[in-house]
Amino acid sequence: MKQKKRHIAGKILACLLILIVGAAVVLYGNLGLTLLTMKGDAATGVYEINYRENYKLQQLLDEGGVKTQDELARYLIRILLKGLPIKIEYEVPSLACSTFVAETPDGQWLLGRNLDNQETDFAVVRTAPKDGYRSVSVVNLSFLGYTKDHTPEKLFDRIVAMGAPYFPLDGINEKGLAVGVLQLQAPKTDQNTDKVDVDTTLAIRILLDKAATVDEAIALLQQYDMHASADGCYHFQIADASGRSVVVEYIGDEMAVVEKDGKFLAATNFYLSDVPFEYEAQGLDRYAGMKETLSEKDCTLTADEGMQLLMKVALTGTAPDEKGRSYCTQWSSIYNLSEPSLMLCADRDAQQVYRYSVVK
Repeated sequence: MKQKKRHIAGKILACLLILIVGAAVVLYGNLGLTLLTMKGDAATGVYEINYRENYKLQQLLDEGGVKTQDELARYLIRILLKGLPIKIEYEVPSLACSTFVAETPDGQWLLGRNLDNQETDFAVVRTAPKDGYRSVSVVNLSFLGYTKDHTPEKLFDRIVAMGAPYFPLDGINEKGLAVGVLQLQAPKTDQNTDKVDVDTTLAIRILLDKAATVDEAIALLQQYDMHASADGCYHFQIADASGRSVVVEYIGDEMAVVEKDGKFLAATNFYLSDVPFEYEAQGLDRYAGMKETLSEKDCTLTADEGMQLLMKVALTGTAPDEKGRSYCTQWSSIYNLSEPSLMLCADRDAQQVYRYSVVK
């Protein structure tokens, strides 16, 4: 009798699950499917989102864009979440970070990138917009309010993660255009003309969806008013499949483009351009470490050697800042621009490698 009751209970639970899944799909369409296909766990802190919904980037731009994270959150709730009465609480914490470009011995091009931040989980996000390029990007989940105690394990805790396409910190698209953002401790960027408004992560989403080359990326950024996230200042290292790479910086509210010095171009947390003001330059030691290795190798590295270089300049979190915060490298990315793909390691663990193809 007990076995029969358990069998009946199992059938009831299965039916309830089917009803819940069906309701999610009916109410939210592809967004519901995206919720269901999100995977990962709190043990590794690495999640994957195969984004199936139209996140309506062009509609956002046609409406004038956004100047602040609050404006972006309101858009996500209104359009993506269909007015669902939830609160998106997120913050953009201080970032350190390192980036470089290199050529492999067989002529492929790589963009390497460390994301340095406080301890956080993150998600690798696949997108395939009908009106843009497919891409793979990496999103810091703390931006969306997730913590060690609040993770997207349960289905209904994943709802806020559906805003992830708008919060990439690095990524690559199917054309081999890759970008990584790095923070500068400098006066905030807040351009105000008659152009459409974007913030830092929205700008990255635009580049991944719409730019096939570095020149196209530069032209796109020139079309928008940049309002840096968290009232901050950032620069972007951008590279494409031809091997061209630049660092785009904002000096006050003026955009500047830094080209390669021969084969070499890397960035950390100080301006590569001359600037007419004082600021706190950071990451000089990491920059020197990358330059030393890349100079010795004539800027030629295999993907594995690129990952070793990222480990060499990684932050270990042993020196808290003046506010007691300890920064360390959360993820290390090697983007192959010639065969658009991502090789990723979490928490400075080079033994555990995650691999993602853009076109898969």
